[in-house]
Amino acid sequence: MQYASWSVIIDDIVFPDGRTSMGVLGGGGTHTVAGMRLWSDDVGILGQVGRDFDEAIMAQIDLRMHAFRRTDRPTPRAWQLFETDGHRTQIPRIALDDWSAQLQWPDDFPAYLQAHGVQAVHLLTRGAPGDPEQIERVAAAGLRISLEPIIEEGMGRIEADRVLACLPYVEIFSPGVGETQALLGELPLRQALVELAERGPAVVALRRGAAGSLIYQRETRRMLCVPAARARVVDVTGAGNAYSGGLLVGWCQYDDLDKAAACAAVSAALAIEQIGPVTITSELLEDARCRHAELLNELSETDCRDED
Repeated sequence: MQYASWSVIIDDIVFPDGRTSMGVLGGGGTHTVAGMRLWSDDVGILGQVGRDFDEAIMAQIDLRMHAFRRTDRPTPRAWQLFETDGHRTQIPRIALDDWSAQLQWPDDFPAYLQAHGVQAVHLLTRGAPGDPEQIERVAAAGLRISLEPIIEEGMGRIEADRVLACLPYVEIFSPGVGETQALLGELPLRQALVELAERGPAVVALRRGAAGSLIYQRETRRMLCVPAARARVVDVTGAGNAYSGGLLVGWCQYDDLDKAAACAAVSAALAIEQIGPVTITSELLEDARCRHAELLNELSETDCRDED
């Protein structure tokens, strides 16, 4: 398979009005590959799950492959608690040592990816010990890497520095506003994108939720303002992951910043129109193509030196 991501979580979602949705397929890797699948049928997911995991739940995304390692630990499962302002709190429902062990990349990660034919992979990092070395090894194995940071409450300078140490080895870096500020402090956001790109990535995409995104290409020094694609919001879980998955596939497929940016925005829009990842149908794929064409006409360039 050409494109892949890592990790599956089962989500138990609590919305601000008290509604719940239990046992939903989730996790950063899952939402990422759903965003990828809109633009390629050569997509798969890897990860570690427990013997309790029912792989039939994966059918809705229509992936080329799902290759999970079964362990004696439980499948990662978490509460996803939403506030009225959109803030989300994730609380693992399994022991933290099981949680960490199931989600961490295995020691043989580069060989594992290669064995499944992966050519481009989107990964999420919390700045854990060993992450820069693993990213370096994956890059040395010839894979194209997109990286998304997760800077959570309680993480400090050490974790942030580990994330930054990954950047020389990745092609695309896609932080949110909070992650960007945690990594570089209170720099103007456009300046921060340029600084992040100078550390290695060819493309840096700043995800801003309903405000859309800013995308900077290091080689051309172009910065795009990308509006959010039209969407009917149901559940925002996984929108950033889907955005990143769409961006990676669009970039690899088209080698064109505008087309890749539109792929990313449409992937995020479709991700939030239902609870859980999208169910792939021919109608959905046609809808994605239509929204992509619409959005291409709405992109605009901005000066890297503009005020935020």
